[in-house]
Amino acid sequence: MVLPQYFDVADVRDVAQAPLRAMTEPAAAGERFLVGSGTPTSFPRRARVLAEGLGERAAKVPARELTPEEVREGARTDPALREAASRLGEMPVLRTDKARAVLGWEPRSVRTTVLETAESLFRLGPVEA
Repeated sequence: MVLPQYFDVADVRDVAQAPLRAMTEPAAAGERFLVGSGTPTSFPRRARVLAEGLGERAAKVPARELTPEEVREGARTDPALREAASRLGEMPVLRTDKARAVLGWEPRSVRTTVLETAESLFRLGPVEA
């Protein structure tokens, strides 16, 4: 089971590319930039992306989302769930407009980031198919 929480995804390649662009773009001098997909996604959505893109290799990926009631109930005895319970219903949005406009930076999609990260983990060995 997965938590009903949303957060942004940042592909490490995009994170590495942004400062390189900032070093060569005069308009970036003295500025700070946020990088990420700009689209908050849930754990269940990521699980669906993995299931659709990896098929049988995603068989162990949890796909059932805990209900808010289950999170609150679990938070009574599980300290790890207390933080999750305090954030139920939040959908944080990371604004990447400035990085896009000033740096000409475009992030990879959530789907690409999730699938290519999984493929990398299989290829490099930390995760077995």
